[in-house]
Amino acid sequence: MKAEAEALFRRTYGGRPQWVGEAPGRINLIGEHVDYAGGFVLPCAVDRRIAVAGGRGPRWETHSEAGDGTAYVRAVGQLLGRPAQRAAIAANLPAGSGLSSSAALLVATAAGLDPGLSGEAAALLCQKAETAASGVRVGVMDQFASALGAAGHALLLNCGTLAYELVPFPDDLALAVLDSGIHRSLEGTPYNQRRAEAEAALAGRNLLDIEDWGDDPRLRHMVTETRRVLEFVDCLRAGDNHRLGELVSESHRSLRYDFEVSSPELDAVVSAAEAIPGCLGARMMGAGFGGSVLALVEARAAAPFMASIRVPVILCSPADGAFRA
Repeated sequence: MKAEAEALFRRTYGGRPQWVGEAPGRINLIGEHVDYAGGFVLPCAVDRRIAVAGGRGPRWETHSEAGDGTAYVRAVGQLLGRPAQRAAIAANLPAGSGLSSSAALLVATAAGLDPGLSGEAAALLCQKAETAASGVRVGVMDQFASALGAAGHALLLNCGTLAYELVPFPDDLALAVLDSGIHRSLEGTPYNQRRAEAEAALAGRNLLDIEDWGDDPRLRHMVTETRRVLEFVDCLRAGDNHRLGELVSESHRSLRYDFEVSSPELDAVVSAAEAIPGCLGARMMGAGFGGSVLALVEARAAAPFMASIRVPVILCSPADGAFRA
């Protein structure tokens, strides 16, 4: 996408850009709404990307064929101490699809403005920038995946310590992203309320040390979801694809009933996907209230699955992050 962003910059502003950055979106295989609570998550960067081409300008501004990204580019630039920039944005990563286009835009901007950053430093800077730009208190998972993901692997991240490791992802599984048809910005949802409820449920405790959640459904989700992440990794290493699918479906039920971030549209897409042969499991993905569903599909069944599902679908593969050496 870099060539497209550069060409768009030349058409829009004239001349060549001074910097270009590119970063991938991400899929979170499992571990939803636990990153900001210090739990384990298992995302992977995917082969859908955003590129940003920019240079110094009279004011902060961006040009894109899909939405205004100025607030995000400005937030990264200001945190890096850069003067006003103008930038062109090109992407084959759909906004609002649950693939974290916002994190990809932020990481791409950081990679362009300061390619010497470490992946960890870039991810943390972009987390701070997203909160500044959107007012949403996001976790760090999306930025870590976009910066440090690797082709053929998922990234197991301890969000409490920021320790991470790459886990091989099998070739006989396909990742299908299904569009629920409901695209909402987090600013218009109860996301911040759910985060506040989660923090209240934790009451300063370490999520990884909690054994008993009592009658608190928010806490029950966070504890059991973290356990599902670790079991998922064990099943990846053992080649137990059937159990992987069960864990994905269990995650959706927990997000639907315990954390209450699903929607009727998401639930309908999950049910439709799970009814198709070759689908091992499905769940809502991302912050919730709309966006996309992740279906874990046997690779040999991917083509008939795509032909059978009645919503837009994107097949993705694990890809390298922007700061992967």
